[in-house]
Amino acid sequence: MPAEGNKRKPKGATKPYSRPTSNEKTQESIIVQPLGVETPLEGFFSQYSNFQSQPSNSPVSEFRRLCKTYNWEGGSQERKAAHEEFSFAMKMEFDDLYGSDENDIENWHKLCHVLRIDPAPTTVQECRAAVLKKHVNLVDLVEGSKKEVRIFKTEQELSIYTRQTAKFFPKENAVDGGVLRALRRHILAPRQDRDET
Repeated sequence: MPAEGNKRKPKGATKPYSRPTSNEKTQESIIVQPLGVETPLEGFFSQYSNFQSQPSNSPVSEFRRLCKTYNWEGGSQERKAAHEEFSFAMKMEFDDLYGSDENDIENWHKLCHVLRIDPAPTTVQECRAAVLKKHVNLVDLVEGSKKEVRIFKTEQELSIYTRQTAKFFPKENAVDGGVLRALRRHILAPRQDRDET
């Protein structure tokens, strides 16, 4: 495994890049992924030889840029097939970062860390209850390995932000994951009673 801070060249990239080491991080509420390991999203984007992914950008904006690069129209079969693979890569990226086993306290502690729940509760049930009180965009959570995640006070504020930025996490993939399921919110019809307490 490469040493922390070593540059690496993702498949299909023209220049190497590296993620900052933990000493270089300016924010403490982020998840550090190991260097030299291709993430599911990097693997997805690297399939397309005419596309140079920018890992610092939102995966959703990168998918839109991919579609533009390949001239895929909204309803085209190519775009639908690529979106299905992209959705799966988003789910796998979430699982790689935060885990999928809802009975594993370590997975909940990762979420508590990123959501700035400190101190983290000591039981799965307490962790789940604390996480349920937070309103966060799931795409931003996937980006949680790169920057601090914005937490909203209400489901309505989250809904407005998600619609304005078009950062929709693939709904079909947010249903099956145990840890992921706790973060699902009603974006198109936000509930008034889901405010942070």
